[in-house]
Amino acid sequence: MEKLKTLFEDDHILAVSKPRGLLTVGNKPGQKNITDELKKEYQKKSIRLRPLNRLDRGTSGIVLFAKSKECFQEAVENKKFQTVKKTYLAVIQGYPKRPKGTISFPLPSRQDKRKLLPATTRYEVQKIYQMKKGTTASLAEVEIDEGRFHQIRLHFQMIHHPLFMDKEYMEKKDYKFLVNITKMRDYLLHAHKVSFKHFITGERVEILDPIPKDFKRSLAGLLA
Repeated sequence: MEKLKTLFEDDHILAVSKPRGLLTVGNKPGQKNITDELKKEYQKKSIRLRPLNRLDRGTSGIVLFAKSKECFQEAVENKKFQTVKKTYLAVIQGYPKRPKGTISFPLPSRQDKRKLLPATTRYEVQKIYQMKKGTTASLAEVEIDEGRFHQIRLHFQMIHHPLFMDKEYMEKKDYKFLVNITKMRDYLLHAHKVSFKHFITGERVEILDPIPKDFKRSLAGLLA
């Protein structure tokens, strides 16, 4: 695994850029993931890292870690992480009737799928891509507060604009049709900004992760 890009670091918090295709945390022993790789590095410095958020394998962008026990307690146990404003860039299928809007549907808890929890996703379309055979995709800036399981992917499916090339949530016939047109097989979702009040110092923190090269190449390919 290539060395991960550090976006922010102090005595309490580490922020890195996770590439698409890697897990944040392993689901089974021996599975490659960025948390285990970083823990090996920081154990040498006698620092125990704990992840504060997770991104799906197919999602790139900012992952935050607590470097101190005090930070983990404030962020998780005292629920300060819930105040983090998380902004993503997403490519969605089609073009929503409302170029700017809010999606509010409760979603299942990660721990208990039978339990529904409040979830709100705000979006604003930034650009429209007109492709071959009348196909359209939209680049949207998306903000979430809660970070429920597959929140962005599920919410856009619920308004009939799933993430473009999201095999899990698109109609199968649409996915097969678009694979032939675009040669793409994966969705595009990038966690590109977080802003929050530092869990320990109280200072305002804003962390940016520029759009990665593979995301840019895929966007350019939509117009090819």
